[in-house]
Amino acid sequence: ILAFFDNRQKSELFRLKAKFLSSLGGRSKANQAYCHAVQVCPSYAKAWVSWGSLCTSLGRLAEKQLEQSKPDPNKLEQSSSSAKKVAQYLAQALGCYLEAIQCDPNDWSRLHLAKCLGMLSKDGSAPGVLCQTLENRGPSLPAWVWLPWCPQLLTCLYRNEGNAVKAILSCLVKTYPQALYFPLRAFYLERRDVERSRGPSSAGHMPSVAHSEELMSSLRRAHTSLWSSLESILEELIVKFRPSYEEELLATTSALVERAETQSTSSKGNLKDDEEAMVSSVSKTLGRISAKFFRELPPEAPGSKRDERSKKTAEFTKKYKAMFEADFLSKPGEGENRRLSYYLARLKKWKKLLHAQVSTTPTTLPLVECSTSMAMFTGEAPDLWPMACDPKKTASERDRSRDEDGLHQSSPSSAVAAKTAAASAAFTVARAAALEGCGGEYGGGSSAIEIPGQYVPNASNALDCKPSPELHSKLVRFETSVHVIRRNESLVRRIGMVGSDGKVYRFLLQFAIPYWTRTDERTAQIHYMVDKILRRDLRCAKSQLSVQPTPVIPIAQRLRMTAEEEGRFSLDMVYKRHCEREGVAFDSVVQFYQDSVAEKLAKQDLKDSTPENKAKVELNLKVAAYKEIVDGKMKPTLLLDFLKERLDTAENLFNFRRTFAGQLAASCLFQHGFCVCERTPSRTVFLERTGQVLTPEFRFSYNNQGYLENLRVPFRFTPSLRETLGPMFLEGRFIPSMAMIAEAIKGVLDDLDPVLRLLLRDDIIAWYTSKSMAKSDSKTQELEKQLADRVSKNVGQIQVRT
Repeated sequence: ILAFFDNRQKSELFRLKAKFLSSLGGRSKANQAYCHAVQVCPSYAKAWVSWGSLCTSLGRLAEKQLEQSKPDPNKLEQSSSSAKKVAQYLAQALGCYLEAIQCDPNDWSRLHLAKCLGMLSKDGSAPGVLCQTLENRGPSLPAWVWLPWCPQLLTCLYRNEGNAVKAILSCLVKTYPQALYFPLRAFYLERRDVERSRGPSSAGHMPSVAHSEELMSSLRRAHTSLWSSLESILEELIVKFRPSYEEELLATTSALVERAETQSTSSKGNLKDDEEAMVSSVSKTLGRISAKFFRELPPEAPGSKRDERSKKTAEFTKKYKAMFEADFLSKPGEGENRRLSYYLARLKKWKKLLHAQVSTTPTTLPLVECSTSMAMFTGEAPDLWPMACDPKKTASERDRSRDEDGLHQSSPSSAVAAKTAAASAAFTVARAAALEGCGGEYGGGSSAIEIPGQYVPNASNALDCKPSPELHSKLVRFETSVHVIRRNESLVRRIGMVGSDGKVYRFLLQFAIPYWTRTDERTAQIHYMVDKILRRDLRCAKSQLSVQPTPVIPIAQRLRMTAEEEGRFSLDMVYKRHCEREGVAFDSVVQFYQDSVAEKLAKQDLKDSTPENKAKVELNLKVAAYKEIVDGKMKPTLLLDFLKERLDTAENLFNFRRTFAGQLAASCLFQHGFCVCERTPSRTVFLERTGQVLTPEFRFSYNNQGYLENLRVPFRFTPSLRETLGPMFLEGRFIPSMAMIAEAIKGVLDDLDPVLRLLLRDDIIAWYTSKSMAKSDSKTQELEKQLADRVSKNVGQIQVRT
């Protein structure tokens, strides 16, 4: 009967037989059937994936048995043998998954790459059979399949699998340099700073620094012209678009005011020792702020690159240092007791002073005044043909190879040998000259600068296949104006890049700590993966439900570019417009809330109460103040009135509300599932043109032990949002959309589990590192082992909540 089937159908029959045997418990016979299936048709990816799943289950079973067995000093050899058995099972599974992707790199098989990267930690404290398997088979895969996992590949450089991953990244550097250039550069600078902080006593490079430095050198050699152009642009962005000292101090002061107000509200009625601890914390923070902003710089020679910056530093110190120290660092007089209200009043004074100074900054600046070289930049996109940027041999190389083959096939005389040697030498010289002239190993096609953010996971579309750099929008020039925008009590610069497709791509230049940038990169990966899941789900696809990632491009350790479209509004911006129109102070509602809670707390006698009772009383008072604001001080139709004014026709308003309801459902589900708190009005953002809901500053909320917090409020759904949707879109679009997205995610939890483990592992390590000094490669690996249990529990909590 099998003669009537082709090889793929025969392989499928043996795969089904193996799956049936495995479900009956005959794993050994199932293993033989899978082996027969791939022998019949070695290119059948589905058989390889199923075989990999069987090997993975066998490895987990062996690992579970190893953990349950009691440690016996007399059976160390047996324990070591069991550990090797686990690694061998997983290595076989890893090879099966990689072979499946090699045979057919579709969405279904590529989803197992996260599982492959997660397996590498099972090798132990030294590279083993798993790392060797990845090193042998990983580089043979198409380079583009690794693009969604670039952040994880970079973090692997400081682990045992660094050598194996470096080979994969080398392929990416040569094939898609502009996809890896920005994150690789930021990673290298960050790890280099960690190495320098160790001091001169530390011998040798850290592995991550050595690997990343070698990759940067490879990129520079392979794409010389591209590397030179990108470096010159990034240097201008870092130096010329840095915020002023007043802006930095204003942002720091605003954050400290918010923290002090929160502590002041919650400390009313508490013990005196609690307030003294808060005062001590604020005082120490002010001391660190003074040391950072008013430090003495060493004298520099005139004409040096930092001469202009040094002059600004000296002027800023001369203007503000004495005032700052008099307000915050002076010793209190006899009998003077400085309470939290003392520091809060002076912080508000400084916030007002700096705000007045910063407000004089124009909202639009000519680019030529900010950066002359960027204003003069012009890039003409070359006329590219399909696969013009692929790393393949050129026609001249193919002709040269044929000529050489013909020469070798002729009679082996000395004259022919001399002619062959001379021709080879001439060809080598000509090729080197051509490479130097066209700017890189792959010619002018890849030397044109692309608009950042066009590769996955920063971009997501229905194709989700091999990228075509020749079709990407190329940078033609920069917009002539730089916009200065106020965001979260600080000023940010926005530049525009004119692409070869005629569109203008706008990016915010934001200064942020490395943890925030890394978290936003992982947020883009989460949205990219969920969008793939929604496209594969029939009901979600029919309802046109999707989530789009926001491109975040790291430039340096503390500088990044964030893509921004026109028509971006937040609830914070809508409320500000309302306050300006009505002549109401913007912070009047916040001040009323704080005063109301503080006043009612002061009337409570909580000296002898337990901490649980204090928290309960404080929560009830906050809820009462919130209801009072909703009933009388905040108009529930505020957002809806704004949309009616902006969207002139009923059809536009209907389409916006329909899209907005589905997008808001996905955002609310993410907030609940991933334990994302602090969704303040400034972080609830939407696009007026499309109704898309964005998720800026989407960060997990950890408690002091590193576990995800269980929040009292699952997601932000205020009366303003509810009134905007209305009963029809609330019942007919919002609730069904949330249910459909949750069901689609639940159906693929087994495939999504390794993805979540990979992302949460890197996130919690970055979170711990941000709370302390950056660690070396070895210490980071030790920290990762200590946090493995927390990662598993956090992943389980997310799976339960979604």
